[in-house]
Amino acid sequence: MKAAVLETPRKIVVREVPDPVVGGYDVLCDILACSVCSGTDRHLFHNDPYFKVQFPTILGHEAIGRVTACGPKVKNLNIGDLVTRIFNKLPEDSGIHLHWGGFAQKGVATDWQAMRADGLPETEWRRYTVQRVLPTHFSPAESTLIITWRETHSFLKRLQVAATDKVVIIGSGANALAFVKHSHNLGVETLVIGSPKRSEHFRRSGANSFVSYREVNQPAAMKALGWGSADVVIDAIGDSSSLNKVLPLTKSGVKLGVYGLDNVLDYHINTSLVKGDFSFYSGEHYDEASVHDDIIALIEQGKLNAGEFISPEHIYPLAEIEQAFAASWSGEVLKSVVVMER
Repeated sequence: MKAAVLETPRKIVVREVPDPVVGGYDVLCDILACSVCSGTDRHLFHNDPYFKVQFPTILGHEAIGRVTACGPKVKNLNIGDLVTRIFNKLPEDSGIHLHWGGFAQKGVATDWQAMRADGLPETEWRRYTVQRVLPTHFSPAESTLIITWRETHSFLKRLQVAATDKVVIIGSGANALAFVKHSHNLGVETLVIGSPKRSEHFRRSGANSFVSYREVNQPAAMKALGWGSADVVIDAIGDSSSLNKVLPLTKSGVKLGVYGLDNVLDYHINTSLVKGDFSFYSGEHYDEASVHDDIIALIEQGKLNAGEFISPEHIYPLAEIEQAFAASWSGEVLKSVVVMER
């Protein structure tokens, strides 16, 4: 099969690699689409020390695939099923490492329900609980957003945001927009600090207020918009300097969620700016699988719309994966999608 292999930092090549290894509880899938993550994929591409990347490797953790063959122990997945979060499993002697491996023509999903029913320990099947069958009418390209939506929704649930809370979201990328959508669906008031070029888009998607990240005195700008304080702050970028700017306007007991990864190894909260106690929530911890049914229901109800995140102009064939990366990471588009031509 063909895959986009990150040979060394910032050098990605589409080439032939071995087909996936399919175990007894696995299903082989044709990967149909995989969206580009402006956080994880970008940091892996640039060899961020946080990830301890081993090269060569295949990226892509937001893949959607269709089942083409089933292992002998599979009971709950069928040929033709559309499945979320396809991983890859290559032969041990392939010489290729995997960071999920969704930017490839084929991949593997695992029947974790059968593993659980057969009495295998949870440590062996829990990571596959994110692999779920989707409604047959769902678009593969649009369904790549389900991963982003599940991750951010489950993180927001960890923060136990109340309907009366006022939430500040730092960032204006796809993750920030996802937090806005979830908050809006909960009836929670949000203020976004981000790029002014995205202001109208975020407002149309449910943000109540918007402040440019270029604003020198962000607390003053927030007060001018009627924001005297904030109960929750979510940093969707991962830059402590951005978080520290808004801390003077937070309440005692504020919940600080750091979801982004940009400067995760050098993140310093200025506690002298916080009024009293605060709770810290790391973006490394969320339960994506636990909110799958919630996300599907929100899509069916029209409350989550992929068209607010992706556009047909930014769906790229695998051969043009470098253009897809550039479009996402330059801010040209919120999210680009790679489709696997055959």
